[in-house]
Amino acid sequence: MEEIVLTEDDLIQLEKRFGPGVRFMGPWISDGTFGYTSVPLSVVRKAAGDLANKGAVFVDLSRLEDSPERTAAFLKLLHGFGHPLVAAIVAAYRESSADRRPLVRNAAA
Repeated sequence: MEEIVLTEDDLIQLEKRFGPGVRFMGPWISDGTFGYTSVPLSVVRKAAGDLANKGAVFVDLSRLEDSPERTAAFLKLLHGFGHPLVAAIVAAYRESSADRRPLVRNAAA
């Protein structure tokens, strides 16, 4: 799976600008010492498609996909499109997470 890795330091900086919602753009992964968020590129693509100014976001998104340094390109994208993009990524991630949850069946049925 293609993804963008944001370290705790990246998230702290983003949180100062965009608020705590940035922590919900992907799963938190930690070994107890080092932690990071892994934002699926598919979620960013979906979020870009949900924004009103799709054309501009898709141009920058194509640069991100082709970049050897995805994290820096992603941070630039977030700073360029701001809160609406962060909110769209969070919503797209929640939607994709809900799609992956296993169905719980009633054992008594």
